[in-house]
Order: sequence, then structure tokens, then C-alpha cells
Amino acid sequence: MMVKVKSVLLIFFSFKVLCCEGCWKQESEALLGLNSRLGYPLFWIDGTDCCHWEGVECNKTTRRVASLNLNGRRDYYPHGQWYLNYSDFTVFNDLKTLNLSFTNTAGCAKSEGLENLQVLDLSYNILNNAASVQSCLDGLSSIKSLYLSFNGFNATSFHVFETLSSKLLNLEVLDISANYLTNEILPSLGGFTSLKKLDLSQIGLNSDLHIQGRLKLNFILLICRVFYCNNLDYFQGTYHAGLWSKLMNLEVLDMSNNNFNDSDIGTALSGFLSLSSVNLKYSQMTPRSILNISKLRSLEVLDLGLNELDESILWSLENDGFAWPTGLKVLGLSSNSFSNNFLSSLWGIGSLESLDLSSNNLEGSLNISGLSALINLQILDLSGNQISHFVVHQGSKSLSRLDVLALDNNMINGSMLRKSLWAFSSIRVLSLTNNEFEGTMVAEDFSDLSKLEHLALDHSSNLENEFFKSVGELTSLKVLSLSECGINGTLPAADWSKLKKLEELDITFNKFVGPLPLSFFNMTSLLKLDLSHNHFTGNFSSNLASLTSLEYFGFTENQFEVPISFTPFANHSNLKFIYGEGNRVILDSKPTFQTWIPKFQLQVLSLSSTTITDSLPLPKFLLYQYNLTTLDFTSCKLDGEFPNWLFKNNTKMSEFIVRNCSFTGTFKPPLHPLPSMRRIDVSDNVITGQIPSKNISSIFPNLRFLNMSINEIQGSISHEFGQMKLLDTLDLSDNYLSGEIPKNISWDRSSLRFLRLSNNKLNGPVFPTLSALKHLEQLYLDGNSFSGSIPSGFSNTSLLALDISNNHFVGKLPNVVGNLTNLVALSMSNNHLEGSMPAGLVELESLVYLDISQNDFTGLVPSFVNSSVRSIHLSNNRLSGLSKRMFSESSSIWILDLRYNQITSNIHSLVQDLSFTVLNFLLLKGNHFSGQIPKQICQLVGLTILDLSHNNFSGSIPTCLGTIPFKNDYPLQSQMIYGGFYSRSKDSLPYVQEKANFTTKKRSYTYTGNILAYMSGIDLSHNKLTGNIPSELGNLTKIRALNLSHNSLTGKIPATFSGLVQVESLDLSFNKLSSKIPSQLNELNSLAVFSVAHNNLSGETPERKGQFITFDESSYEGNPFLCGPPLSKSCHPERTTPVILPNGSYSDRDSGGLMDMYDFFVSFGVSYTLVLLVIGAILYINPYWRGAWFYYVELVSTNSYYFIEDNLRKLSNRGNT
Repeated sequence: MMVKVKSVLLIFFSFKVLCCEGCWKQESEALLGLNSRLGYPLFWIDGTDCCHWEGVECNKTTRRVASLNLNGRRDYYPHGQWYLNYSDFTVFNDLKTLNLSFTNTAGCAKSEGLENLQVLDLSYNILNNAASVQSCLDGLSSIKSLYLSFNGFNATSFHVFETLSSKLLNLEVLDISANYLTNEILPSLGGFTSLKKLDLSQIGLNSDLHIQGRLKLNFILLICRVFYCNNLDYFQGTYHAGLWSKLMNLEVLDMSNNNFNDSDIGTALSGFLSLSSVNLKYSQMTPRSILNISKLRSLEVLDLGLNELDESILWSLENDGFAWPTGLKVLGLSSNSFSNNFLSSLWGIGSLESLDLSSNNLEGSLNISGLSALINLQILDLSGNQISHFVVHQGSKSLSRLDVLALDNNMINGSMLRKSLWAFSSIRVLSLTNNEFEGTMVAEDFSDLSKLEHLALDHSSNLENEFFKSVGELTSLKVLSLSECGINGTLPAADWSKLKKLEELDITFNKFVGPLPLSFFNMTSLLKLDLSHNHFTGNFSSNLASLTSLEYFGFTENQFEVPISFTPFANHSNLKFIYGEGNRVILDSKPTFQTWIPKFQLQVLSLSSTTITDSLPLPKFLLYQYNLTTLDFTSCKLDGEFPNWLFKNNTKMSEFIVRNCSFTGTFKPPLHPLPSMRRIDVSDNVITGQIPSKNISSIFPNLRFLNMSINEIQGSISHEFGQMKLLDTLDLSDNYLSGEIPKNISWDRSSLRFLRLSNNKLNGPVFPTLSALKHLEQLYLDGNSFSGSIPSGFSNTSLLALDISNNHFVGKLPNVVGNLTNLVALSMSNNHLEGSMPAGLVELESLVYLDISQNDFTGLVPSFVNSSVRSIHLSNNRLSGLSKRMFSESSSIWILDLRYNQITSNIHSLVQDLSFTVLNFLLLKGNHFSGQIPKQICQLVGLTILDLSHNNFSGSIPTCLGTIPFKNDYPLQSQMIYGGFYSRSKDSLPYVQEKANFTTKKRSYTYTGNILAYMSGIDLSHNKLTGNIPSELGNLTKIRALNLSHNSLTGKIPATFSGLVQVESLDLSFNKLSSKIPSQLNELNSLAVFSVAHNNLSGETPERKGQFITFDESSYEGNPFLCGPPLSKSCHPERTTPVILPNGSYSDRDSGGLMDMYDFFVSFGVSYTLVLLVIGAILYINPYWRGAWFYYVELVSTNSYYFIEDNLRKLSNRGNT
């Protein structure tokens, strides 16, 4: 007896040793090793029960792995093909199900050792030949279900199935769909005698047979059965060896997505005596195809959808004996052309339980009397038609067993709905989503449906909040959903308390406003309430306490005021999920300083919201939360030190997000591991100290996302990050980190895809350390002191975005950068790079954004004819010329920035090339461009900013510039473009934003991101332009800045400039403009900076009103003939008030005192002589001052000339009058 007890104990302890927290230790280790070899596609946590891991199921008795699902992990596998080694799975002795779909599997090895495997899924792989298929199936004799769809093998592989049929003797399910096999595969399937389910959909079967030579007799019989033969009786009478005679157990057959045009399917399949389900959807069926369908006597499920059938076809076959199979239970006729009359044809299939007539031609008033014969009907799908209402003849039987009715995507008449539903009084589920309701519909219309439990009206239109006034009459409801119906107004104070059975209510994505009605809080059975994306207001008060059954509460993106104490939820013992992003978190109206102990244990608390106070206390109830998996307090402005204790209390935490919360202090991980933690975001706080350098990799072994940016963290980057094998996103930007990047961060198995270290104090070389990160997609190193050159071996093909701007990199760009085939955005500005630009760089197929400004590049601006680049920033280099042809008709450029180079040429060819594009910004400032501004520039109708300043342009301003709108017709669309770029695979690159530098209001601004969509302007200053200012420029009603200063423009200021209603900066200074300033300019209410200084203007300044009150004398200086405020010179000196002397006499202000005239003339002569001598000496010594002197002499002469000319003209005019 003792021996037996000891044996039992030994077995027990052996079991405990081998098991690891539920599952077997050796199996847990094998799974972790497999996950590692596959590149960590699954979130499996060492030290936890592997039976609870994603994709893993265990035998409930032995706790061994019984099912393993690795499908859908293609993005994680290395590029190229994967060859499966079954030895990785032999440790799983009880493994019965293995799913390896979507794994790029191209072949297998060592398939022995899986004697218990019954289900194998290898679909969506690359097993495209007989050898690869056979390599994955040899030795798996126990397989019962095999899935090989979408592998790309063809008819040349059919013989492999003849071989496998002799080995897979137990196979019951075979799926070879979506491979191009054609009819030739059919004779190879006869050996699978145990088959119960066969999927031959989309394999190229057709009725166009080309039989040549002598064929095996069983193959001839097969063809005659599957299709039709005139001499079928001959073959049947002579031989009895058809495919149907071998697959005697076949029950389910899927032959959809083939071409059975004019094939007698009914006769061909009649030999399969056990066949209960046939799918012939989208198979180009004709009348002959379905004529003998009734011969399938055991058929229960038939799908004939998408075959362009209609009732006229069926009626024409009735004389030839057409009938539905008598035992049919499920009939699918979706996406055909059946009309209202078809319902009367269904009288012969009383056994039918499910009928799908979705997406046909049912419309208007539908008489459903023909359905009364379907006494067993339980599911009816009439969605996707244009039904308005239903009609039932008197005496017709009701569909008493109907349970589910789908009327989605119709045009239901709300005013007739109640009467229409009389015939469906038994339904439990009613779906009316995506309807365009006509007339008024209210909840009372469903009150006759006494068994109704689930009502869905999502995405429907023409629903009003009046619908809810009678909602209390739907007392049987358990689920009510009206998401995204466009309902506005306040939620009516209906009798919600009668909905005692309601468990789920969804009214998300509507336009409700105001507070929730008090009666709303009396639904005591409510488990899930979602009010998200509305405009509800009010404070969560004690009324919320009555919803004691609530488990899920969603109120995202409303205007609720949520008290930070969470006391309204004090009585909710079942509450697990709170989603309340986008509301306002406030202090309690009656602050409580006591810590209350909640009855609930939350799993998710997501409250990223705004606050109306500078800081809020962290909710004290969190001290008693131990099951949190997700916590998000983004932007809640919580004060105090960083709550490290939350890590300690919640060991199941997977997401911890406290971005922009104002926390101070240090970040200290707990002492114990948090294996479930996947995402940590503590960015934009005031965290100080250093990054923990010890054990962070063991504390967070499965961390994938870490963002510690925008803090005050110092010290170096921890070497621990190099040991975090699953980390794919690391953002440490905008801190005070120093030192070099740890070399171990680029170890072979690193999963890093996103690395951002911008705006720190890091230094040292970067390459080749980061060159080894083979999965890296986004790398941002800008704003540091990194040095060194870019190596010729740098060719990371996975990179989408690279930013090394504002560093100290040197040397030339190697040609290898042309191998960065997936690169979308490249920024290398403000370094010390030199040489010419590699041609391969601008021809990168994916490149959209290029910024290599502020370097020392020389040579020509390269041609972008074969480039996909949209943003080109080459400013502040030493480029000397343009390529012969810069752009082509297919170029999609929107910004060209060549400012501050040494380019000498005209711009005629450049503008001609750009005329085919959708250019928004043309920035050519600070070069040596010369010649006239070509009129072709007016073809750039998409321009919003044009900067040609500081060049040598001459001639007149093209009048057609006034025809360019200089506005953005799609500002919101442009915000998305300028605010962040996307890769071809739609990966977001939010840290790559468009920018443009432009001078306005006498200051230079760099506009970035979204604001660019609203900026527009023209700067032609500092050139040699002559002639008049075109009056057409006054048509630029959307322009915000116009600068024509420092030219030689003459004539008048156009009065049409009063039409520049949005202009904020107007600078016409340092020209030769004359005449008066148009008085209409004071109507420019947006004008912030105005200057007409240093011209030849005359007359009175504009009336000081509106914005012109703000302009001082500097706006008008240098115009000697201007007068009026704010200038000191008065336009009406004769109105000057005389001065009263003490003796009572009057005198002019110009009267002087007594002076000896002899002394005056002597002193004047001596002073004048000395001044002339000094001036002559200075001008002789200093050539610069000599040039300036003659410039001003010329200026005085010119002013005198115009003064004399104006006065002579006035005298002449007076003489004429």
C-alpha cells in the first residue's frame, strides 16, 4: 500500500516539476524559443501560464498545449520565405491543432513526431509546387483537417494529391481553394475516401473540357458527373466507378467562384448521397445549371448568390420539372435579380429555416404573403434592397417562428413601419441599420413586437430625438443601438425606468446636447452604456449611483464635467471599464479629504481630458485598485510626484499613459517584474533624475513602447534598452541626456522600429552603431552634437524617415543612400556635409520629403524629372546653377526652396518646367537670378507663397500676378499634408512636418505644419524692378503679405490696393513712387505693418482711423513732400496758432532775437569752409562714403527736380484756369 502511495506522490511531484504555473515548463520554454525565432510576433510573457497566452490552448486535463495559432503574423516575420521545421513543435505531445497561415511558408522539414496532429492550416503561404506541398505533409498521417488555400500551386501539382490520398487516410476536411488547379485536379481527389468537407472554390473549374487521347474511365465518369454528358447513361450502365462512388461520406461541398455556365450541376452531384451543403455562389449559373437541383435529395444548405438569377428563369424551368430540394433548410440567394413577385415561388419548401434575399431588386411595397408557407422560417435577410413597407393579405399565416429579421440598407417608411411589422410579431432580433427612413419613426412603432430583445438602427438617417419619447414601451429590449444616426437636440426625459431588461445602450456618434435626463439613470439592469462622441454636458452627480449593474461606461468626446474624486461611482461594484477621453476633469464641488474605498476593481480607466484648473490631485481611490491593465490620464494636469506606486499595486498593467500630467520627481520602476507591461508613456511632465540603469529590462521584459520625451531627465542612455528584445518604439527626445548612444542598442535581435533622440546633448559617432538596426523604420537624431561621416555601407532598406539635422556630421553623401528604397523623408539640414548630391538620392521611388539645407553642397541643383519628391529644401548651400530640365509633367512637387545659394541664371526654364505641377511655395530668395520675371509664372495657379527677393530681377512686375488666387482652397486637406507625411503603406510620420521660411511684418518667420495652410504672400523686394505697380495686384484678396520694397518702381500706389482685405503686411518702401497715398487704404482692417517710407510721395497721409492709428512716423519717413499725422509736418501751416509775447504783442514762431549780423556772417563763412574741407578729405580717403555722398546728392537733385516739376505744373494749371 505504501509503495502505491509513494508512486502516486512521485508522479504528482514529477508533474509539478515539469509544469510551470499551469502549463508544462518544457512546452513553455519551447514556445518562447519559437517566438524568438519568428521575431517575437506574439505577446508571450515568460513566467506566466502559457495556457493563457495568445493563440495557445491547452488540454484541460493534462495542461499540455493542444492548439497553437500563429496566423496573421506576416508583418513580424523576416522578409522573404520561411522554411518550417516541424522539430520546433515535436515537444508538444498533445498538439492537435496547428495554424501556420500567413507565415510566408515555402517548404517544411522533419514532419515526423506529430502523431496526434489533427488540424493543420497552411493557407495563404507560398507552397506553390508539388515538392513544397509534399514536404509539409509527409509523415502527418493523423491529419483530419487540411487547409491549403491561397498558396499559388497549379494543375501541375495535382499528382501530389494522388500520393497524399494513400497517406492521409483519416482526412475529413480538405480546402484547396483559391489555387489555379482547373478540372485536372478532380481525378486526384478520389483517394480521399474519408472526406466529409471539400472546398474547391475559386480553382478554375469550368465546363469547357478539352479531352484528348485515352482517359482513365473513372476520370470520364467524374467529368460526366460534375458537368454533363450526352452518353452518361451508357457510362453509368457499364461502369460504376465515378468520383461520387468513392467520396461516399462527403457532406459539404464548396464550388463557388468557378464557371459552371450551362452545366447540369444537379445531375452531376446527385451521386453524392450524403451531400447536405453545396455552395455555388458566383459560379455563372444558367437555367440548365440549376434545373435538376432537386435531385440532391439530402441537401439542406444551398447558396446560389451572385449568379444573376431572377424569378423568370425559375418560372421557365417549372414546366421542365424544376423544384427546390424538399429537405432544404438554408437557402442563399443574395446579390441576384429577384423582384417582389419571387416570394410567391417559395411555397414548395416548407422546411426552410433561413432565407437570404439580400441585395436583390425587392422594392417599394412588398407583399410577403408568399412567405406564409415557410412555417419553419427562423432567419430572414432582406437587407440591401429598396423596400419601403410590407403588405400581408388577410387570412395569411404569420411567420410565427421567425426569430431574426434583417432590413438593413433599405428605404423603410417610418410612418407605415408599425403596420408593416405585424406579420413579424415573433421576432427577437431586428436590424434596420443604414436605412434612409422616410416619414417619422418613433420607438412606439416597435411596441407590438413583444419578444423584441435586440434593436439595431445604427448609421440610419432621418431619425429625430422624438424617437426616444416612447422608448419606455419597449419593455422586452435587452440591446438598443442607434450609433451614428445624426440625431441632435437634448435626450428626451422619457420613461427610461421601464426598460428593466435593457443591458446595452449605444447612442454614440450623434449630436445630442445638454444634460442627461434624470429618468435615464433608472435602468437598473444596464451593463454597457456608451454615450461617446456627442455634446452632452453636466456633472456626474449622485444620479449615476443608481446604475449599479454597470460594467462598461463610455462617454468619450463629450463635455461632461468629471469630478476627480470619482465619488459618483462609489456604489458601482461591477464597474470594470471606463472610457472618458475628451471631457473636462474638475475638482469636486465639495472637496473631500477622506480616502474612500471603492467597491469596484477597474481594468481600464481612460480619462485623457482637459482640466479647467492648473492642477488636480491624483484620485485617492486608485490606492485600492489592483486589477488595472490600462490607465490613461493624458493632459489631466495632476500635481504631485510621479505615482510609482501604481506599478507596484497593479501587476497586470499593460498600458500606462500619463502624458502631459505635470508630475514631478523621478521615474522608479517597481522591484518586481511587470511582464504584462507593453506601453509606457510619461512624456511632457517634469520628471527629473536619470533613466534607471539597473534591471529595467528585467522589470519590463515585454515592453514594446516607451516614451519619456519632454522631461528634464539627465545622464546617459541606459545600456538596459539594448536588452529589451521586444522594444519597438523608444522616444527620449527633448531632455538633457548626454554621452554616446550605447552600442548594444543595435544587437542582432533588436526589434526597434522607431527611435527618437532629438533635442538632447548627445554626442559621438552614430554610424555604424545604428546601421545594424535592420527593422528600424523611423530614426530622429536632430538637435544634438553627433559627429562623424555617413558610411558607404549605410543601406538600411527598412528606413522610412531619417532626420539627422542640426548636428555636426561631415563629409560627402555616399552613393549608397540611393539604396534606401523605402525612404519617404530625409532631413540632413544644418550639418557640414559637402560635395555634390548623389543622383540616386533624388530618384528614390518612395522619397517625398528632402531637406539638406544649411550645408556646403556645391554644383548644380539636380534634376527631379524622375523623382517623386514633393518637398525640396536646398537652401543655404553653395549650389551654383540649375539642371537643364528640372521637372516633368508627372512631378507632384508642392514646395521648392532654393534660398541663399549662388545660382546665376534666369528662371524662364525653371518656371516652364514648374508650370505642369501643383506648386504651392516657390522660394528663391538670396541668389543671383537675373532677367525679367517671366509671364509664365502666372501659370503656377496653385502658388500661395512666392519669394523672389534679394536677387537681380529687372523689368516690370507681370500684371498677370494679379490673376493667381494666392489662396488655399482646401486648407483642412493641406493641414493633413503639411502636418505629417505618410509612407506608401500609410505608416504615419508625424515628426516630419512641412516648413517654409518667409519674411513678413519686417521679420523672418519659419511656418511649420498646419499653419502653412493659411499663409500666403509675395516678396519681390531687393531687386531692380522698374515701372508702375500693376493695379491688378489689388485683386489678391486672400494675400496676407506683399513686399515690393527696395526696387525702382515708379508711378502711383494703385487705389485698387484697398481690395487687399486680408493683407497684414504691406511694404512699398525704398522705391520712386510718387503722388498721393490713396485714402482708401485705411479700409484695410487686417493691416499690421505698413511702410511707404523713402519714396517721392506727396500730399496728406491717410486719415488716422482703423489700423492706421497704429502706424508711426517710420511708416512715412523719407518722403519730404508728405504731410499730416503722424508726421511732424503739417499740411496746413496757415492755421498755426500765433504766439503771445509777454508784452501783449503777437509774433511768429520764426521770429528770432537780436544778433550782430557781422558776427553771424563771419562765423557762418568760417564754419562753411571747414565743413567743405572736412567733407572733401573724408570723401578722398574713404571710397564707400564717397559713393554714399554722391548717392544722396543724386537723391536731393531728384527730389528737387520733382519739387520744381510739381510746382510748375500747379502754377501752369492755375494760369490755365
